[in-house]
Amino acid sequence: MRRLVLFAVAVMLLMALFPGKIVPTPPPVYAEPLAETTRQLLEKGLSVVEIDREIDRISGLRKETEKSIALNEAKLAERQLAIAAQREKAGRVLRAYYMGQKEAMLGVLVSFKSLAGLLRSWDLMDTIFEADRRTLADFNREYEEIRKGQEKLQKDKDELSRVAADLASQRDRVAALQAEIRAAIDGSADPAIARKQLEEIQSYWQSAGLYEVRRHFSALAKAMNKLPDWIQEHPEALKTKGLSTTLTLSDAQLNEFLHAQSELLKDFSISFKPDLLSLQGKSGSMEVAVTGTYTVENEPKNAIMFHMNTLVFNGLALPDTTRDDLVRDFDLGFYPQQVMAYLKADSVSLEEGRLIVKLKIGK
Repeated sequence: MRRLVLFAVAVMLLMALFPGKIVPTPPPVYAEPLAETTRQLLEKGLSVVEIDREIDRISGLRKETEKSIALNEAKLAERQLAIAAQREKAGRVLRAYYMGQKEAMLGVLVSFKSLAGLLRSWDLMDTIFEADRRTLADFNREYEEIRKGQEKLQKDKDELSRVAADLASQRDRVAALQAEIRAAIDGSADPAIARKQLEEIQSYWQSAGLYEVRRHFSALAKAMNKLPDWIQEHPEALKTKGLSTTLTLSDAQLNEFLHAQSELLKDFSISFKPDLLSLQGKSGSMEVAVTGTYTVENEPKNAIMFHMNTLVFNGLALPDTTRDDLVRDFDLGFYPQQVMAYLKADSVSLEEGRLIVKLKIGK
């Protein structure tokens, strides 16, 4: 009771000091470790929240794509009207050549008996031929622009179809999860408590959890962007043999580097295991655990890219949509050419306590 009174007083003080500010939802506290059925229920509840957020993102993308298609269709219609006149001009030129009219004009040149007359006729025909070339060139340019516009329009329509299918799939996924949640709550020993637990974790995630996770990933991405500078300051991490170079980075070195970059990262640590990176950390009442791997990618440019396998928040696994969203918004990749312009990543491997990147000379 005393704790509740103290908490109420603290909330009132915060409201007095920061009028108009929203006091973050306190984390749900459970008297004992969650039962497996409860944990699964709460994970599904978080998944519904996150997939709903993905649906909103996809819906926005769909609207943008539809707007792009409408704009491109309008531009194409204008281009097609403009090219009609060019097509007629080009047709007249081609018909003149096909029917031998221009050859007949050239034949007239031999009938002139004076050099002055020949030069005047040549200048006139050269002007006509130049006009013909411009007409054909204008037609080709207009036609190429229309062709590219049609290709762009088809790509947009293909993207719209993909987005629409993804949207339908995610909506089906949410509907299935909601049905499972209803069944789990109805089948629980105390549906009212189960429903309250679900509402609490969803509220906590939406009011504070998602914000904190994204804030820490933002700090991590900013730190990783500075890693090439650190490597340049620590040339001992690079070993060269012939035309190949090897970058070896221990998890202890990486953690020391990350902790120096931001206060937010001081309670987080990375460990390297065979073929697996693990990141764990705590911020107040929140705990996050991440696992993932690295691969070499060459498009759009050469890089060591991070792929997230799992993301666990306060013991609850978050869905693939959340992982994809974080990877999409926060670049945790490493770009060797930021260390040396002529280096490219050739391979990457994770061993016990070490990240090893094989580098080669390339553009």
